[in-house]
Amino acid sequence: MDFTPVSQKSRVYMEIVEQIKEQIKSGYLKAGSPLPSERELAEKFMVSRSSVREAVTILESLGILEVKHGKGSYVRDFHNTRSMKNYFDTFALLFDIEPSQTLQVLEVRKILEPQAAALAAKNATAEDISNLHEIHEEMKKGLDWGEVGLDPDYRFHFQIASSTGNEILFSTLNALSDLMRRSLRQTTWLSLTDKQRTTNPILEHEQIIEAIEKKDPRTAYDWMLKHLEEVEINFRKNLKEELA
Repeated sequence: MDFTPVSQKSRVYMEIVEQIKEQIKSGYLKAGSPLPSERELAEKFMVSRSSVREAVTILESLGILEVKHGKGSYVRDFHNTRSMKNYFDTFALLFDIEPSQTLQVLEVRKILEPQAAALAAKNATAEDISNLHEIHEEMKKGLDWGEVGLDPDYRFHFQIASSTGNEILFSTLNALSDLMRRSLRQTTWLSLTDKQRTTNPILEHEQIIEAIEKKDPRTAYDWMLKHLEEVEINFRKNLKEELA
């Protein structure tokens, strides 16, 4: 049994995740055995190496793979794992952030980031807006390739903070950057099975950029708040399903 090429019409990284999980469940890949290299997997699946990287990140997050720097990825011994709830528990421990803390981070973000978007609408330079468009295009291309797009999502929000011209606000958000990164990974991971929810943030980001470009603080504030509220609603919904 070997890996097969992935359909480019599907969410590429998720199909890679499923194939690797099947190889492990079937015993073809045993606990402690190394995964083929990123280059080899990209060739077998006929996908980009970044798609393979996204899939490995998800499997590592689930506790299915262990990535050893300089050595590659190895299958964990998870034969006693009986449900996705166990996977999720491992996932939370790996990133040292509980779901309740993710919700608290979202509460803080709902206080700070809508105001940051409003200030950006007042103060953003042409270069700031160009950077936002560039990051947004990168995220859209990632979605077309079936990739999660965590890094551009993170950079999008921090570009807005940087565009406010308020050093105190930017420093405050920067102080939360580690927690924000980990909470973004958790909220994004739980939305992977929801195609609609992966598309909505793209549309919401577009509305935020448009409001900033038009120098419309009220609309920028409203869209950022709506965006974060949707993230929270989706996170609660998927979390409930995973722990059911």
